[in-house]
Amino acid sequence: MSRLASIYPKDMSEEQLEYYRSIRSRPTFKDVAEETPLVGPFVAYQRSVEYGQRKNSMSRYLRHDGLLPARLVELATIIVCQIWNGEFAFNSHARGALREGISEAAVAAIRNGKIPDFAKADEEGVYNFVYQLTDNKSVDDVAYKAAVEALGEAALVELVGLCGHYVTACMTLNAFEIPMREGDEPLPVI
Repeated sequence: MSRLASIYPKDMSEEQLEYYRSIRSRPTFKDVAEETPLVGPFVAYQRSVEYGQRKNSMSRYLRHDGLLPARLVELATIIVCQIWNGEFAFNSHARGALREGISEAAVAAIRNGKIPDFAKADEEGVYNFVYQLTDNKSVDDVAYKAAVEALGEAALVELVGLCGHYVTACMTLNAFEIPMREGDEPLPVI
């Protein structure tokens, strides 16, 4: 059970309602019934609307307008979420990773804390860089060089920002004990 109670639209301030609508406009919320409270880290961000809006803006840039292809964005995200035990975010982004072309075997390996086999060098480079940065808080020279060769320096800067963005999301989920969306099942462990 979450440490934060759900806020229903009828009980929201104008600012909260504006934030609510901005989150509800995302494709991942298209099948969610109207008047349903927000879920995931948005439950917390809604309490600080200015912060939530800024996080939303950064998320939009990193996920849709930045230099990293969606496939690598989703891959990096699930690595961070697995390490930080962000089940809500992992589950959501694992679906995105599969949709963007990350193999089922790789997603399952990451979910289970195993090292995946990648057919693509950029995926392996991102995995090693993100895993080391998130788990070890540093990156060795081999992983750094492979990531720079796969992405270039500018995209690598954005990859670091993406990692930090999802560490914050997972910290939020963990601090406020925000569960998965009702009716949502974790992806099966393969």
